[in-house]
Formats: sequence, structure tokens, C-alpha cells
Amino acid sequence: MKGMYMPKYVLFLFGIVCPFFHSSASDLVEKYAAHNAVITNLEYEYVIDVKGDSLYVTQTNTKEVQLINDYSKGFTKDYIYFSGFTSISEKEAYTLIPKGDDDFEKVKVEQFKETGSSDGSVFYDDSKMYQFAYPSLQKGASTYLKYTIKYNNPRFLRTCFLQSYLPVNQVKIKVKVHRDVELGYKLFNTEKTGMEFNKYTKGKYTYYEWNASDMEPYPYTVGEYYTISYFSPHIMFYILSTHSKGNEEKYFGSPDLLYQYYYDFVKGVNDHPSDALKKLVVELTEGLNDQQKAKAIYYWVHDHIKYVAYEHGYAGFIPASASEVEQKRYGDCKGMSSLIKTMMDLAGLPAYYTWVGTRHIPYTYEQVPLPSVDNHMIASRMVGDSLILLDGTFKYLDYGVYPYHIQGKEVLVGKGPNDFEIVKVPVSPASYSVITDSSLVRMEDGIVKGQAKAVYTGFSKLELAYTMDGVKTDDYNKTYSRIFNKGNNKFKVTKQETDRLFDYDVPAEIKYDFEIGDYYKQMEDEIYINLNLDKPYQNMLADTTGTINPIQNDFYCIERYVTRFQIPPGYKVTYMPKEDAFSCPDFSYSLKYRKEGDFIVLDKELVFDFFMLLEDKLPQWNNMIKSLNKNYRRTLVLKKMSE
Repeated sequence: MKGMYMPKYVLFLFGIVCPFFHSSASDLVEKYAAHNAVITNLEYEYVIDVKGDSLYVTQTNTKEVQLINDYSKGFTKDYIYFSGFTSISEKEAYTLIPKGDDDFEKVKVEQFKETGSSDGSVFYDDSKMYQFAYPSLQKGASTYLKYTIKYNNPRFLRTCFLQSYLPVNQVKIKVKVHRDVELGYKLFNTEKTGMEFNKYTKGKYTYYEWNASDMEPYPYTVGEYYTISYFSPHIMFYILSTHSKGNEEKYFGSPDLLYQYYYDFVKGVNDHPSDALKKLVVELTEGLNDQQKAKAIYYWVHDHIKYVAYEHGYAGFIPASASEVEQKRYGDCKGMSSLIKTMMDLAGLPAYYTWVGTRHIPYTYEQVPLPSVDNHMIASRMVGDSLILLDGTFKYLDYGVYPYHIQGKEVLVGKGPNDFEIVKVPVSPASYSVITDSSLVRMEDGIVKGQAKAVYTGFSKLELAYTMDGVKTDDYNKTYSRIFNKGNNKFKVTKQETDRLFDYDVPAEIKYDFEIGDYYKQMEDEIYINLNLDKPYQNMLADTTGTINPIQNDFYCIERYVTRFQIPPGYKVTYMPKEDAFSCPDFSYSLKYRKEGDFIVLDKELVFDFFMLLEDKLPQWNNMIKSLNKNYRRTLVLKKMSE
């Protein structure tokens, strides 16, 4: 889903200013011979100082990379990220080309191209970047990058990651803090790094230093619903408070302080709703009970307000007014939340601004009481003891249903100037999102023909609605042929009837006729046909030999496939595959064959009760996929009866 900001984790891990000696380089080349390159020395250096009455924060990053083999082209491009809350005060990059016996030719990067860096999922991060290319790369060369980030707002210090996509020989993090500044920091996933820590005071500054070595590359790829912050060692810094002339200014350090920071951005935004908005609410809700009013408002926003991600500096925190969003007919997640909240309030249904971090972010509010714990805004209202979450960006989501991209996470509900509540979002059971696809098939004129009915509920229906949104009716057969995909690549839907796909609060139903060419085999008086017309997940074996790709699941769900095969006249069944099943706490399947008069019926069900599987679960997953594939190869055998 779009509408959320995914933090740009700057992965420029840093190094010493002078190039390392040739003998050291030779040792490193031998040590990291299995890799294309190695980050030899890495350094993050923060300076948090007080100048006059102002807080002054900079971060200097240095990175040095040694190329091991001839694969150098992949390391040509590099990037420096910044945003409206930061600026780059100085930068330097160059290539060192070996010229024999400890001699190097230095070739500087002359051009840094500034471009936008938005990925379409934004909340407060108006990212920009400098893009550049290292010149004259070759085996044995090394690259060097150093730049300084100046923080225009010290509330948004970047996270330091100890790993990269390459192995890291040495990494050092140093923070120099003025005595009038209280620093906070959190360590994540550092238990097995062997990292050394040192803290000391010199003059009016306190120094914090962390050192680590021999860091392996990221063990996981980045996924759609998780980031490297789930697994990779990192340190998060933040300002707790500053002290000047006997006065204390608190920054962060507790959920209370974070909420006060958020509340200052939303207070008063909708104190004066327009007459047009008031009139609209009356028209939508007149004569309805409270639940009907809430649904009418929620669905109106889904159907009439287009999501457009926009932010710039503090606009990433301050929602547009409800009247503005209603008038323009578009808004970002904050603007849509502002509109929903205000319309609910006008209808006599008190609603609240609500902040949340999607499943991209692993932290709780207690762990990380900082803006980086959140990347999304929604609205909410209380009905009795139940919290109803209202996400304007999640089109086709039924009222009262928790969006799947925040299930299992915490939300921060703002109830007033000093009143908030943190609530953990429940996870919808697999039984909420079910696909049931039932087919009646027969052999006719050398091909398999069938009539089917597919019923979609919950998030399965929502995802189908997103897929079909904007598809022309004349193209439904073609699109459904790709979605339902039975038998082989000659499968095609010849006729369809779609009902309630874009309606709220009801299942969707698709009736369709199909045919599959060249699907069964006939040898003399025997017919071989595989009733596994649907073979979901057959190609989803997880590779556990290198970088791990965790198995991701958008939501808990169930898939059911029922195939009723009509036995051709004059034939009898001589072999029917046995039933089979596989079960573990996170996923399972079952296949059952049975004979019902002139029909053979295959019932297949798959259940998924997980969001993500890491390496400890992948062997079980692979066992299930292998077992499924064995079943997918089993065929029904029919023999022509003697006359």
C-alpha cells in the first residue's frame, strides 16, 4: 500500500581519511576473496554542540571500499541522501588507482547531480540525493567518500547501521556531545557483534564510541513489509534534553513527549470547518443511526478522495484541513485522516487523530519514542470498549476492519491536549480472508471445459478489487485468465459474471466458464488427468543457501479449491490419488479425494497464519512446498470399460 513513508536508511558506513597501506590491502583481499569488494573502514561521527542559545548538530560520514576482483562496474554509482531537515555542507569522493609499490593515483569525482529521491511512500521524509559516479574503477582500486550532514532540525538524527550489502572490515561510531545536552540512544540487534563501547569526558564534551569489526553483509533481502532494521545491528540516537542558563528544554525520551510533539501539529487544524463540509455531512448522514453514519462517511472518503502523497518539511507532520481536502478531492494520509475525523465529529461521532508505524517498522513506542516509530496517520473512534480504525488510504476496506499493513503493531490515539492511548492492533484470523474456488469440469472435444464460481472475502476480496480497479469490462476475461490460471498456459476464461466486487461489507462472487487445451493424456484405452487444476505456491521454494529471502504474507488467509470432475461415459476410475496433509502452527494444507456418483471430487485447502517466516521456519516451509509439488504431479487414471 502507498501512503506511508518508508524511512531512507542511509547505509554509507564510514572510514579513515588516509588510504590503507598496500600490505593491509593484500591481507584484506585474501580475507574477503569470496566477495566482489569489501568496505575496509567505516565511520559515523556526530558532533552535538551548543552555540549561543542554539543546538548545532552535524554528522560526518566516511566510507572506503576496496575492489577485490574485476567486477567493478556494479560499484560505480553512489548516493548521498538528505532532506528538508538536513543539508550537505561539504562532500568529497574519489577513486584510488594502484600504480605499484604503495603508490596510488587519485581521481576525484567532479560532478554531483542533485535529484529527488521520493519512492512514493512518504510521511515526513522529503528526500533528495546527490548521485555521482566513481571514475576509473578496476580490480585493486579503492573508492573513498566523505560528506558532512548538517541537521536543520536536531529532532531527526539518522540511524547508524553497522552492516552493509558488502562485508565491513571495521566500523566506528563516535558521538561528541556538549555537557548541556543529554543524549539518548538505543541499540538493536547488536548482541552478537562483539562491539566495544567506550565513554569518556574531555573538557565540556562527553564522547561515546562504538567499535566493531568483521561485520558480515546483510543476511536478509529487504522485503515489502519489513526493512533491515528488523535484523541488522544498528544504533538510534536522539536528544533527550538541553540545558541553558538554568532552563531545560525537553525533546524526546518518552511516549508523552512524542505525543506532545505530534499534538502541536494537529491542534486547531479543523477549528473552522467550511459550510460546504457541514452540509455534506448532513446530506450523508440524515436519518441514519450512528454506525450507518460512520460507514457513510468512511466509504464516501474512500470513493471520492484520491490519495496523493505530498510532504515538504513540516508539511510531513501537519495535516491539511478537512475543508481543503474535501474541496480539492485529494489528500495524503494525514489530510484524509483530517477529513474523516472532522466529518465524524460534525456527525456527532467523536474521532481522533491516530499515528502508527506500519509493518516496515519493528519498534514499539516504549522502545523508540521518536517520530521514526511512525510512518502513517489514520483516524479512529471508540465504540464502547472497541477501537475502530479508519484508514482513508485503504480503498475498499470494510468499516471496522483493521488494515493488514498495521496489524500486530501499536497505534497512538490522540484524545486531547494531554490525553492519549497506545493500543496494539489485533490480527484478523485466517478465516476472515478466504478464497473459495469451486469448479465443475468435463472432457469435451479433446479439451477440458468447466464452469467455476470463486468467492472472495476479507482482504482477499480487497486485493482482487485493487487488481480489477480500472480494468475495462471487455478485458475481464483476459485478466481473469491470468488470475485464475488453471491447468496450463492454454487456460482461458471464455465467459464471466462478476458480482459485488467493489461493494462494501459483502463477499465478491465471480462465475466464469473456462477451457484448457492439451491438458489430459489419452493412451489407448486409458485417460490420465490431474485434478490439481490450481497449483498455488508450487514455485515458492525458499533459497536457504545464501542471502535469506524471508517468506512474506500480507495477511492471514485461507485458500480453498474444489474440483468436481465428471467421469466420461463408458469409463471407470482405476486409480485415485490418496489424501494427504501437512500441518504446523504457521501454515498447513490438506488434499482429499472422494467419489460421488459420476464425479471425482478433489478438496484442497491451504491455511496461512503468519506474516513473515525467517530461516528457522524456512526448512518447514520448503518441506510443505515439496510435499505439495508431489501431490500436484499425481494423476487420476480412467480406463475404458469393455462393451
